[in-house]
Amino acid sequence: MAPYNTSDNTWTYIQTGASGSGNFITGKGYSVKLASVDNISFTGTLLTTNKTISLTTSGLGYNLIGNPYPIHIKSAEILSRNSASLDSQTIWLWNQATSSYEAKVSGVSWAVAPAQAFFVKSDGAAGNLEIHESDQQSRDDTFQRTNPIPEIVLNLFNDSASRQATIYYIDDTTTGFDNGYDGPRFMAGDNSFALYTHLVSDSEGVDYDIQSLPTDNYENMVIPLGVNAVSGTDITLNVSTIDFPEGINIYLEDKVNNSFTLLDANSNFMTSLDSDLNGIGRFYLHTTSEVLSSDDFLNNNISIYISTKENLRIVGIHNGTAEVQLYNILGKEVFSAAFEGTGMNDIQLPNIKEGIYIINLTTDKGTINKKVIIH
Repeated sequence: MAPYNTSDNTWTYIQTGASGSGNFITGKGYSVKLASVDNISFTGTLLTTNKTISLTTSGLGYNLIGNPYPIHIKSAEILSRNSASLDSQTIWLWNQATSSYEAKVSGVSWAVAPAQAFFVKSDGAAGNLEIHESDQQSRDDTFQRTNPIPEIVLNLFNDSASRQATIYYIDDTTTGFDNGYDGPRFMAGDNSFALYTHLVSDSEGVDYDIQSLPTDNYENMVIPLGVNAVSGTDITLNVSTIDFPEGINIYLEDKVNNSFTLLDANSNFMTSLDSDLNGIGRFYLHTTSEVLSSDDFLNNNISIYISTKENLRIVGIHNGTAEVQLYNILGKEVFSAAFEGTGMNDIQLPNIKEGIYIINLTTDKGTINKKVIIH
């Protein structure tokens, strides 16, 4: 058994016979690993009031919270109420089937089971998490359950593990960041094998377990797909859908192999990696009623963002020479450079004043213009 240490992202293990470890704390999460399948029982006083939990801000800011009631609680209400104290309206739950933490967002109803722990991430300032007695919800006992909405579930496999990323389609969401609908990836665990997406618009390099997109623009939304895996690995990627529109095909674009693979119930994507993968730039997901082929490669799946004040990151150009210019809002060029595409290119910027700038990127397939903010 182990409580979680936010400051250094470690666990303090307590074994049978240990003394001086103190009592269980209401609302605090613990990790439990049994030597064999068995039950765990608790005795104590039933909580009949609201619970306030102080969030730790050190380290990466992840806090492990325990459901303080002997009944399910509604995560959406908890996240919405505590949004001002959280980095995003996201919880992370352990999925034993994939041996990984998976994001759940407030925009998609989710019930946290009794005796289940979940992570939240502090926004870095002192704050509390409020769980109210009214958040309790009576339902069948299950650790993973939600109401169906239109979605694509992407599954990545190697020889020994699997990972998952989810695309929801929800009215009134955008292609940028929507707090409560886009769930970042849990970054405190082992991420040597991982699957995630980046935002379709206004990406800042954040990895997402969950991305929510509008329901009326399938043809024009290209989703950057990120994979972490080591060289020599055989990987397989497939999809499953729920309430997905008929007539819309799902394609995986592989920029290294210059290929489009139709993903449906009867087909998947398989490849052997000649080098390590770590990030976006190789794979993109397309949803379209058209049939895609190698003739359809365009510049609309190139990501451009400021990763630090001194660095411009351009992802998705795998070969050929490209040129980039940076203009201020008055139209004056303040920086230019040429580079050979390597999939992910970091362009070092000079000491540029904070503000809004326009990026002009030219490749052999055309020109892209994008607004960025340096701060």
